[in-house]
Formats: sequence, C-alpha cells, structure tokens
Amino acid sequence: MLTFNQLLRVGDLEPSTVRLLRHRDSTPRIHRALYDAAMKLDPRFEQYQERQGTPQVIEQFRSASYLAGFVAEPVTQHTVFVGIWERLDERTEHRDNPFQADPPTTRAIEFHTRRLERFDHYSGRLVIEWGDGARVWVQRAEKQDKRIVELRRARRDPEFPGLLGFQLPLDQIEAMYTSWTQVLRNARGVYLLVRRNTGEQYVGSACGADGFFGRWLCYQNGHGGNLAMRELAADAAEYDVTILEVAGSSATIEDIYLRESLWKTKLGTRVVGLNRN
Repeated sequence: MLTFNQLLRVGDLEPSTVRLLRHRDSTPRIHRALYDAAMKLDPRFEQYQERQGTPQVIEQFRSASYLAGFVAEPVTQHTVFVGIWERLDERTEHRDNPFQADPPTTRAIEFHTRRLERFDHYSGRLVIEWGDGARVWVQRAEKQDKRIVELRRARRDPEFPGLLGFQLPLDQIEAMYTSWTQVLRNARGVYLLVRRNTGEQYVGSACGADGFFGRWLCYQNGHGGNLAMRELAADAAEYDVTILEVAGSSATIEDIYLRESLWKTKLGTRVVGLNRN
C-alpha cells in the first residue's frame, strides 16, 4: 500500500513539517470555481489558500513548514492532490478572497508561500483516501498517513456517465464539472426529480437554449416555480435529478411537451406526485 507520507519522504520532506489541507466550499457554485482553479494551477487557488481567518487554522499554518493542498472533487467528493507549498512568512498587504466577498468583520491573515514544483507532476492526478474526518480539513501529516488510492494518467474530469445514466443531487448542479455541463447544455428532453426521503416525483421538460443544465439551475431555490414543490418548502439538496428521455435534434417544443405529458401519465405523477397539470 502506497501512502502520501511515502511520497513526501521521496520528495525530501519530513511529514511532521507538513499540514494536509482539504478544500471544499459549502456553496456549490463557489466550490466549482475553486476546483477549476485548482485543476488549472490558477494563481487564484493559491491566493484562496493563503488567506485564512480561523484562529485554529492560522495556528496550524504557523506551526508548519509546508502545506499540502487538496481539493474535494465535485460529484464524487474524492480528495485530489493540488500541490505543496513552502510557508515563508506573513504578508502585510490585504488581498481579497478571489471567489467571494469577505465579511466586513474578517480578521484574516495573509500567508506568503512558494509552490514546490517538484510535486507538480502529481497535481490533479493523485487521489488519496481522506477518511471519515472530512470536516477536519487541516490535519498533521505525521498523524494521518493517507492511503493513495489512484494515480490518473492525466489531469481530467471523470468520464460523463451518459445522459440516461446521469443522476445527481439537485443542489450539486452548479458544482458539476465543466465538461459535464457542456453535454447537458446541448441536450433537451424529459427529466425526473425525486425527493429522496419520500419518493415523491416530479416530471419536467427542458426545451430552452441551455438544455437540461439551464432548466435545472432554476430549481436551486428548491421549487423552480412549481406549486407543489413550493408548498413542500424542501431544499434542493433533498432531490435527485435524472433524465427520462432525450429529444432528437429535430424535435419541436410541442414534441417535447407531448413526451413530458406521456411520462406524467406513465408514472402517475399527477395523481400521487408533484405535477399539478
């Protein structure tokens, strides 16, 4: 079994000097931007990582010589390696969070770091098993020898599962990989929303220019204007979305509406589901 600490030692780093950082923003839209920046080695990821405002995290940074950055992969939540930085000192200038506005009362510390290029070969390719403590996103390497579970051939998004094989929690639509988003923008048809803990179903159709992706973005408030879903007042995270049927390129909007109506009848969603028409 290969471990991350073995990789550190091969790179002449002692695990006791390294802190492991697993980044995952709770807002899907922001997390997707963070993940994309990490995979492209965009300096904004480094800026995001260098700026910390929690006292416990600041102390962990100050006690380390090196910072090993990871990011949670959207959809799978796999822990993907980004890079290793040497912690140099603390900046005096103020730089904003590159992905969202800082709270007015923030007392963030700006760390100055330098990326160790000898580890860049593994960036976006190496995946570790973080373990059960996902909420503890800063850990000491010598106390947490993470198992390496995958070394990918290239830095890339996971393969799209196919339109009819696609399923995702509704609140994760904004966090999807860019390559998946493009596929869903280019497809139209009939989809199904299922409330996970009750089995309640809603059949809908995607006819607009942005296809399934554009239509599903409307549901991030938990209802997308649907009356029955609005009455439930459930969060988007409670629903899973799948595709029932993909429309052909020659299908008209009326054709798609007819197929939507047929699926409502087949599944009985007007009788016991969330469709009111």
